[in-house]
Amino acid sequence: MKISVITPSIRPEGLKIVQQSLEKQTFQDFEWLTEIGIPGRGHDLNAAYNRALRRARGELIVSLQDFIKAPPQYLQKFWDTYQKEKTVFWTAPVGKVNNLEYTGKIIWDWRAFADAAVDWKCWEIDSGAAPLSALRQIGGFDEELDGFWSCDNLNVGCRADIAGFKVKNLLDNPVIAYDHDAHIAHPFRERFLPQINNDRMELFRNGLKIDYLRGVV
Repeated sequence: MKISVITPSIRPEGLKIVQQSLEKQTFQDFEWLTEIGIPGRGHDLNAAYNRALRRARGELIVSLQDFIKAPPQYLQKFWDTYQKEKTVFWTAPVGKVNNLEYTGKIIWDWRAFADAAVDWKCWEIDSGAAPLSALRQIGGFDEELDGFWSCDNLNVGCRADIAGFKVKNLLDNPVIAYDHDAHIAHPFRERFLPQINNDRMELFRNGLKIDYLRGVV
C-alpha cells in the first residue's frame, strides 16, 4: 500500500464529496480511513488521527478534510513529490466555495499565493501529506490538544521541525472545499486566537512545557 488517506470528520454528510473525488483518482494504490466524531462528546481530532495512523498501511499519509473536492491527479501529485523528497511535510492550496455544486467564485487561502518553501507554522491538515514513518517518529498527534481547536496543525508542524523535517507548499495541487463553517453549525470552536496558538507553539519549540488552558507551566 502506497498511500493512506485519512479523513476524521464531525460532519459525516461531507464524506460523500471526498469519496466521489477518491473514486476518480488516477492513482489507485491507496486506502481511505475515516473516523466519525459524535457531537456532544467533545473534540477528539488528535485521538482520531492517532487511531487512523495505527491502522494505516500506506507509506505516505494524505490528510483530506470532509467536504473537499480533489482533482483526479491529486494523490498522484503527492506521491510523485514524495518520491523526490521523502523528509517533507507537505500542504497544498485550498479554495472555498459557498455551494455544494462547487461552482461560483472561489476564495483561495494563503497557500495559493505563498512560496513552495514555508515554515512549520504553515503545515495544514485539511489538505496535506507526510510520511507515515515521520508521523510515527514524532509521536503522531498530541491528544492533550483535544478540545483546543486549531492547535493541531501547529503542534505537528512544530514537532516535525524539531525532528529535522521540512514543511513545503505544493502549489500545483489545489483542492476546492465547501465553506461549511459559513453554513453548518459547528459543535466545537477555537478557544484561542491563531496568534495565541502560534505564540504557545514558539514557547513549546523552545523547550517549555505548555498547559493549553493556562500557558507556560
